[in-house]
Amino acid sequence: MADSYRYRCGECGHHTSWGSESQGAEAIEEHYRRRHPAVVPGGMVEFRKGSSGGGGGGCLLVLGILVVILIIASQR
Repeated sequence: MADSYRYRCGECGHHTSWGSESQGAEAIEEHYRRRHPAVVPGGMVEFRKGSSGGGGGGCLLVLGILVVILIIASQR
């Protein structure tokens, strides 16, 4: 999903609006340039719940099924 990321400033608590990863990174860098020019950008990134399609569990399931198939195939 495109609107899954929000960045928070590590200095003052400012946060960007929800957007893409690149939009948020650009917005927080601009914030640091304007408000904290002598500080290296920091803070944290928030991820909107449900934005990653189940938190990667689908990939883990597919990987597990492939391992089981390989084990069964190797015993034949």
